[in-house]
Amino acid sequence: MIFQNITHIYWFFILIPVIILMIFGYKKRHQQLEQTIHPSLWATIIPHLSYSRRFWKRVILIVAFIFIIISLMRPQYGVIFQQVERKGHDIFIAIDLSQSMLAQDVKPSRLTHAKREVLGLIDDLQGDRIGLIAFAGNAIVQCPLTSDYSAIKMYLDFIEPDVMSTPGTDIASAIKEARLSFERLSKSNKPILILISDGESFENDPIKSASVAAKKGVSIYTIGIGTPKGEPIPQFDSNGKLNGYKKDKNGDIVLSQLDDKTLKEIASIGKGRYFNSSLGAFVMDQVYQEISFHEKKRLEDSLLKFHQDRYQWFLAIALLLLFIEIFLSDRKSNHKIRLENR
Repeated sequence: MIFQNITHIYWFFILIPVIILMIFGYKKRHQQLEQTIHPSLWATIIPHLSYSRRFWKRVILIVAFIFIIISLMRPQYGVIFQQVERKGHDIFIAIDLSQSMLAQDVKPSRLTHAKREVLGLIDDLQGDRIGLIAFAGNAIVQCPLTSDYSAIKMYLDFIEPDVMSTPGTDIASAIKEARLSFERLSKSNKPILILISDGESFENDPIKSASVAAKKGVSIYTIGIGTPKGEPIPQFDSNGKLNGYKKDKNGDIVLSQLDDKTLKEIASIGKGRYFNSSLGAFVMDQVYQEISFHEKKRLEDSLLKFHQDRYQWFLAIALLLLFIEIFLSDRKSNHKIRLENR
């Protein structure tokens, strides 16, 4: 037997002093009566007095409260298995890990803000499966579609630009990898891709890749992080200390700017929507509201194990004892008095 609400055991620490006070009170009243009236005269002067009945009424009351406390602790015994149908969306998040995402025009940095956006989405999910793709000069599935949200959070905490083997920014490869992953792992007719980036793409053609994905039924939502004005790209040493800013071949500091035009076009082709998260405001709630309009598909059924509640037994016993205590008189019956006086 297990207890689901074990914290209610603390009620026993309140009940124990009450029991002690009841015992002392019972003994004290008994002693006071003995000092006032000799026990041999009780049957004559107070014939209806029954200490044994008073004693048992208190015992019944205490036991009833014990069973009430046990029922509050929600005892469970035995298990049942139940097939639960799960419905939700299949969502891949592609997050940009290029060096430009370290720019700090969105505080504390574009990448940190992007991660917080994803964490906000995870907290909103209701039975959906989610996967994670990291991309820079190439794209890698960090976590396949899963309903284990803690796993996504773990991978999200791990990914940084230095985990990518190929530098650069290739949005097209991220879209392609998401499409192929959906085809391999999901039979969904309405798969969803959320692409988070500053929009700067220097490899391949993201528009063409988005068009191919859209024809396969992938809906694409894009989130732009950064500012059109631009920001230098910080470079750090092995200890995480700022070591200057990225420079071009001429020695000039490179400014990374938000390219929302590309992201808007990708979202338009993917029959999704573009969201701007450049001012530090979180937009993932709006994204999920948009996604919620998509029809949910039936995901894999889950066989869940439930412990059976048994608190009803203890509560029924407690109510029965309280019923007995109420109707049990603490006075002797006239019949018993007549028998004692014979």
